[in-house]
Amino acid sequence: MKRCYFFLLASVLFVLGGAAQNSSAFQFLRLPVSAHASALGGDNVSADDDDPTLAFHNPALLIGMTPGTMGLQYMSYMTGSNLAGATYNFAPSDRSAMAFGAEYLGFGSMRRTDVEGTDTGSFTAKDMALAATYSYALSDAWSGGVTGRFIYSNYDLVYSLALGVDLGLNYFNPDVDFSFSLVARQLGGQVKTYDGTHEPLPFNLVAGFSKGLAHAPVRFSLTLPNLTHWSAEDFYSTEGLSTKELLLRHLIVGIDVFPTETTWLAVGFNGQLNRELASTSGLRSLAGFSLGAGINVSRVKVGVAYGRYNVVANSLSMNFSYSL
Repeated sequence: MKRCYFFLLASVLFVLGGAAQNSSAFQFLRLPVSAHASALGGDNVSADDDDPTLAFHNPALLIGMTPGTMGLQYMSYMTGSNLAGATYNFAPSDRSAMAFGAEYLGFGSMRRTDVEGTDTGSFTAKDMALAATYSYALSDAWSGGVTGRFIYSNYDLVYSLALGVDLGLNYFNPDVDFSFSLVARQLGGQVKTYDGTHEPLPFNLVAGFSKGLAHAPVRFSLTLPNLTHWSAEDFYSTEGLSTKELLLRHLIVGIDVFPTETTWLAVGFNGQLNRELASTSGLRSLAGFSLGAGINVSRVKVGVAYGRYNVVANSLSMNFSYSL
């Protein structure tokens, strides 16, 4: 358990250093990588399933996944913009697991103009991250994990490089189907800035738990994101918000239903997305809601999800993995 306390202490120390950061670069790191997490409201750190994409959200979850699994991820973001990724995990020992992964967000080709509006050709913009994850079983119930990332963004004539770290901790009791997690994401900073001004990474402290019912194939998840951002958010101010609205902004709720041992259905609600998208796009009845489904057959796992993460377009997420 000493290593468990180490992960907790490291998370707290980094939180104290990043709690005051309100604006940040590399916002693509906030997007969901896992279709299952997307279906559960856009983020989930506690669903202890055999799905390697969930380790992108919490590195501590990697320890319980089938080693030797290759995965591919895709999400349509905005018109002409798509997020793609790949991952491979393996087990160096009985108590440890490792994975390598990559994310790429391309914005397509755009027209370039000068200050007078004259067309001078086209340019591309892209974000990418290369990641390595290590997870260790601290005890029968506790696991810890760390992910290191090399991050690169290029927008026409400017680019930036950064190094980031995620720290994760998970407690899982299979006897009562209960999982609790704490994750500190995007710790680190820029190595090369866009224009000489240093911007922090989009730091996010997330806590969450998942609990399955004893006599029904249903599991509930509650996720609390942005726990260090209560007086000001990265994208908008909290001025004028009631206590209820402020708490709702830090709440993600998800429900899993397992019709069979090899299939899942999920629906989620994200309070932060609900307020942001409803106030700008007018989609008050649907903003923040998401849904998805998946199937696990033999060595193959497939997941799809629908959600909305910007005011321009809906997003479709798809994951495919194969265990060698």
